[in-house]
Amino acid sequence: MDSIQLLAKCKSLLPQIFASKMLSQSDNLVPIPYRSTAADSQKLSVAMKFKGQLFQLMQRLENTTPHFIRCIKPNNLQLPAIYEQGLVLQQLKCCGVLEVVRISRSGYPTRMTHQKFARRYGFLLLEDVASQDPLSVSVAILHQFNILPEMYQVGYTKLFFRTGQIGKLEDTRNRTLHGILRVQSCFRGHQARHHARERIRGVLALQSFVRGENARRMYSSLARKHRAATILQRNLKCWLARRYFINIRKASVVIQSGIRGCLVRRCAGNVDLLNVLREFESKKEAEGDQILIKSSFLAELQRRILKAEATIREKDEENEMLHQRLQQYENRWSEYEQKMKAMEEMWQKQMRSLQSSLSVAKKSLALDETPRMSDSSVEQSWESNGNHIGSASQLVPRTVGREMNASLSVISRLAEELEQRSQVFADDAKFLVEVKSGQADASLNPDMELRRLKQNFDSWKKDFGSRIRETKVILNKLGSGNNESSPNSAKRKWWGRLNTSKFS
Repeated sequence: MDSIQLLAKCKSLLPQIFASKMLSQSDNLVPIPYRSTAADSQKLSVAMKFKGQLFQLMQRLENTTPHFIRCIKPNNLQLPAIYEQGLVLQQLKCCGVLEVVRISRSGYPTRMTHQKFARRYGFLLLEDVASQDPLSVSVAILHQFNILPEMYQVGYTKLFFRTGQIGKLEDTRNRTLHGILRVQSCFRGHQARHHARERIRGVLALQSFVRGENARRMYSSLARKHRAATILQRNLKCWLARRYFINIRKASVVIQSGIRGCLVRRCAGNVDLLNVLREFESKKEAEGDQILIKSSFLAELQRRILKAEATIREKDEENEMLHQRLQQYENRWSEYEQKMKAMEEMWQKQMRSLQSSLSVAKKSLALDETPRMSDSSVEQSWESNGNHIGSASQLVPRTVGREMNASLSVISRLAEELEQRSQVFADDAKFLVEVKSGQADASLNPDMELRRLKQNFDSWKKDFGSRIRETKVILNKLGSGNNESSPNSAKRKWWGRLNTSKFS
């Protein structure tokens, strides 16, 4: 204020204006609570100014997040990329940075409210926690990521973390967000490509429809023009042909009239000459017609003769081909007859061998059956006389007769099957021979049927031979079983002979 008053007392105009403006500005200022008047403002001390500045500093610190920066001198040479460890460590110790770090690590420097923590990291939970309060969500997040209890503290409104604990959650959050963004980008890309393909298909369909419509319209217009041009050309050509014909007819009529008039004028006095000329002209016309008729008739006759010769040559070629085919068929027929005779002879031999084997089997069964019947009669006679031989009667089983009856029935069935099959094969072969020779009509291929019949006969022959061998084996087993089951067969036969001699 003293400086302002000094300026106001100056004789120059400029300092006076400057002082008056400063006074007006000071009057317009809003008074500070602890400054009521100009006299009080003159009494401000250094302590009051420091207090006001400290108050402003505290407000600024509360409204912001403070960060402390320490400048470290790397070397005394003032050169880049050179660090002296001892110098740097000494500066850190002197500045108290190590103590600050130790204090911050021993405490909980990271602080966050429950709402902010749940809102920032709540989506990392595996289960749905939308209906829970922020405190339970925060505790669930801490338990899910296995954060040790000594590394955090839970307050009423905030969470307190030691140094480095939030970094793990931030890394997981960043990875999850990156994966979510990747999935979203892939899905949006797929959706955009799908929409683009649908639009392209729609555009192509619309283009094809429009182009088809344009092509149909163009074709219809071209078809109309073509029909119109065809009609015009036809009418013009007809008109030109009619005009040309009329001109030629008129010219010919004029020439004929002139020639006839000249002839009439020349022969006007001689009527006989005119008659002779007319007769000559009529005869000449008749002769010309006859010559034309004779030439056309001769040409027709020559054409027919050539056609008949061509047909005769074709028929001769066909006859030669038919003779060749007939010769081939005769050769084949002779071959087939030889084959059929050979097959019939072979079948007869096989049938005779099978019949002989069956007869031998029957004879062997009959020979085996007679001593068994005699032994059974001897045993019955001894039993009727009262001489019971327990050991001999027990050795002869009753099932032998049943087995022999079964074997006899099998042999009889085989014989019947042999006769039936031989008759069937003979009938089939005879029928095929008749079809081949043309004596019987049937829509069959004799060659194929003959091969099939031969295959069936071979398969049946193998099957029948195997069954005959099995029957022989069974009969041999039965014979050997009877010999083994009767060790006193000689004695039984001797007793049978004695019995028969007595009874005879």
